[in-house]
Formats: sequence, structure tokens, C-alpha cells
Amino acid sequence: MLRHRMSPASPANYSWLPSTFRRFAIIGGAAILIFLGLAGTGCRTAATRQISNPVPAVARLRAGGSIHAEADRLVKPLLAGGEVFGMVVGVVTPDGATQSFGYGRTGRIGDTNAPGPDDLFQIGSVSKLFTEALLVQLETDGKIRDDDTVRDILPTNWVVSAEAGRLTVHQLATHTSGLPREPMTLSQLGSFLDYLVTGRDLYAHLTIPYLQDYLRHAKPRPKTPPEFIYSNLGAGLLAYLITEKTGRPATDLIEEKICRPLRMNGSVFSLTPEQQSRLAVGHVGNQACWKPANCPLPPWDMGDLLQPIAGMYSSMNDMLVFARANLGMLHLPVESALAATHREQIQTARGGEALGWMINTFDTGRCVLTFKDGMVSGYCAYIGLDLDAHVAVVVLSNKFSWDEKVGQNLLLRLAEAGAVGSIKSDGQ
Repeated sequence: MLRHRMSPASPANYSWLPSTFRRFAIIGGAAILIFLGLAGTGCRTAATRQISNPVPAVARLRAGGSIHAEADRLVKPLLAGGEVFGMVVGVVTPDGATQSFGYGRTGRIGDTNAPGPDDLFQIGSVSKLFTEALLVQLETDGKIRDDDTVRDILPTNWVVSAEAGRLTVHQLATHTSGLPREPMTLSQLGSFLDYLVTGRDLYAHLTIPYLQDYLRHAKPRPKTPPEFIYSNLGAGLLAYLITEKTGRPATDLIEEKICRPLRMNGSVFSLTPEQQSRLAVGHVGNQACWKPANCPLPPWDMGDLLQPIAGMYSSMNDMLVFARANLGMLHLPVESALAATHREQIQTARGGEALGWMINTFDTGRCVLTFKDGMVSGYCAYIGLDLDAHVAVVVLSNKFSWDEKVGQNLLLRLAEAGAVGSIKSDGQ
């Protein structure tokens, strides 16, 4: 952790400024310190999963207890404590049945109801699961190869450094390219300052023209053996390579080749007026935005570079279909591509990393959870699978939080309860 020493008199350093500007000077100074901390440590750049003791819940479930009641035990204290504004929790059980439970409010004007299975949320980096599945399909079809390089695919009029040009599709897909999460540049600092004050898109400057300029001088240094460094920039570059290689936007291909075969008709990158009417309103949570908690935040337009990997909207009903497909329950051709994304690619200190998915092991290896978080604007999303127990949990929330306390806990309870007996949906 970077340490910044300040004398006790430091706040008085702003006293010479007119009062109108003093607030902004303090915001700017704090932002630079936070930004330097992010650059040095990656602090608060990924969700944390707070796991509580699953044993009592497992006993209740094995005795025939209700899944809904277990979801209530996890969500209702967070709702009462103000950590949740609105949330939908969905479950897939080994019999293939699905159920979902809504909490809080949608945030839409005049609507006091809890969000339901057809309401839409931004799902942030859960979008990457769809990009990775598309990549597997394109590789299977011979449209792109793991060892294709950035220089092989980009147009010849793109001037690319030798180091960037040697990066492969595989390195970008597995986050082993050596590219940073986001470039820590003055442009990023400017977007960060704007975000702190207004809540606007933190990544607005990460566009394809920005990428083109960045790759001129980029000096990524992939390590041997490979080292996992989560990179939104690298994932965006991968999606752009797919667009260049196929001649079609990656977003269109995701909808065509992944969502439509699964009939996930509400999973899109651009909302129609009817879909807009079903959008749960995002809210400020525990991220570093200067706006007060529970202040509404509009969805972020992730732009031409990051939209395929962070800009999808989806509903609980659609995400439960996606979860069932990942568990191999629908018997559709697209499921082979989804299954390929589950294979571990690299081990890290936090667990295994697959194609888009993270893998954690519990209970001395008996329980293995494969999952992904997404956080963007005023939204959070989680999807988790136990591929052996054939259970899944999805959580969609319209309040930002770095702390994931529901999805992983509920999935762990269901998975461990199912290790002895079959977990069935409530009422069966």
C-alpha cells in the first residue's frame, strides 16, 4: 500500500484559496492520492467476497429448509442496513428448476415494487463471459486463432509498438498480456476526477482512437510463466480484434451467436424504449463517488471499445437461462462453447482463472465454485456455478458495492447441502 505522509497542518494549505474553489481543491487533492494508490496497489479495483459460516444454513437445507428463506437471511439485513437498494436473487437447482426473489425497489419514479425477473440491469464485466464464449465459437469455426497476434489482425495503417504487436489472442483472453487494468495516465486521472464529482463514466476516454494512440507506444511485458493481470484495456482490445477479424461488431456477434440461440431476448447492448421502461435505476453505493449514497446514477455508455466487455444489459430471467446453459441443462450447440470457458487457464493467489470466470475451492477441495462479478455505474451483478453439484446463483443489484455478500454465500450453502443430498426448488 502506498503511504502518503501529510503534516497535521496540511488542510490549512488550501486556506489561501477562495471558498468557491476550496472544495474542488480538496476533492482534487484527495482524488490524486486515491489515484496514486490505485496505480500502486490496485486497491479496490475488484469485488471482495465476504464469506460467512455456511454450516447452519447447510443443516437447514439438508433438513428440507427453504432456499427462499436462506436468501432472505442473506439479503434482508443488508437491505435494512442500507447496503442494498434493490436486488433480485435467482437460483438454478439440480432438477433444472429456477426461482427468483426480489427485494427493495426498482428506483423507477412512482414504482415502489421490488425488482422482478424481467427488470433489466447493467451487468458490467459479467459481459466478458459472453465475449469469451464468442471467442471460443469463432475459434471452433476457424475464424480466429489463439496464436493470432495484434499485428496480424489490426489494419496496416495502425502503428503498433513491437511489444504490443506480438501480443496474442490467447494472452488477451487470459489476462496474461501484461497490459494494465486501465492506463494510469492524465486522461484516466481526468476521468477519475470527473467521476468523483459527477458520477459520470470513469472509462469514457477509453475509445478506439485512444487505443490506437496507446498501442503506438505501449510496452507490455508478458511474463514467463504467465502472470494474470486483470485488464479491461486488454479485454477491450480482444473484442476489437474480433470485430476486425470478422468485419462485424463484437456486440452484434454476441447477440447473434450467444444470446439468440438461448432466447435471451432481453440481453442487449442498447435498450429499446420498451426495455428502457423495465430498467432498474442504478444508485451510488460504496465506490468513491462524491455523490451521496442512494443518489440515482444513469447507466454508463461504455463506448465503442469497452461496450462488448462491460456494457451489456440483462434480466434475471435471461441470466438464469445463461446459468442453465453453462450447467449443460439446455442441450443446445452453444453449450459446448460455454463449457470451454470453464477450463482453468492459470493459477493465481486468489484462485484459478478460466476464460472470464474465476474459480475458488472450498471445504478442502470438495466444493469448487466458478463465478464472475460485474460492477458498473450504479449496478452490481454476480453469477456463480457449482458444475459438480449442478446448482447456480445469480444476483442483480441496482446499487454499486465492492463487497459481494449474497451470491457466493448462497451458492456455497446450496453446493455444500447438495454434496450429500439433492437440493430441489422450494415446494418440491
